[in-house]
Amino acid sequence: MNLSKNWLADFVDVSDVNDKAYCDRMTDTGSKVEGYEALGEDIENVVVAKILSIKPHENSDHLQICMLDVAKGAELQIVTGAPNVFEGAIVPVAVATAHLPGDVTIKAGKLRGIASEGMLCSLKELGLTLNDYPYAIEDGIWVLQEDCAPGDDIVPIIGADDRIAE
Repeated sequence: MNLSKNWLADFVDVSDVNDKAYCDRMTDTGSKVEGYEALGEDIENVVVAKILSIKPHENSDHLQICMLDVAKGAELQIVTGAPNVFEGAIVPVAVATAHLPGDVTIKAGKLRGIASEGMLCSLKELGLTLNDYPYAIEDGIWVLQEDCAPGDDIVPIIGADDRIAE
């Protein structure tokens, strides 16, 4: 059986218990802990952003240049080839230096001569599937429908700020 620490926190105060003590206490109660997993530990520097504007890339027939609001007036420019982006969309963005599942690190760079300061993320790039978010599309950027705002960390939004004891 897998036990979510976040779920358990709905019934018992475990806020002051570190992960090792949590597993030890579960074992002491007769529920032997076989293993433990920290969800979301492989996702860093991925935030919610709002697409402010989109313009075509002058050196490409399929790339677009997006200006994004990532928090209180902070803007990023990201070049993308995703066909499903639109102005006003709320999307997850991996900013430069972000880490994603599969040991992927995102760096700032240039795409056909235009600066790109990160990457817009799909479900797959965040280690998620359509089973997790059936409203999303499989091939394209994930347009969020969750209650969130530009600058919010994506980890708690996707429920990956949890510890699971087996």
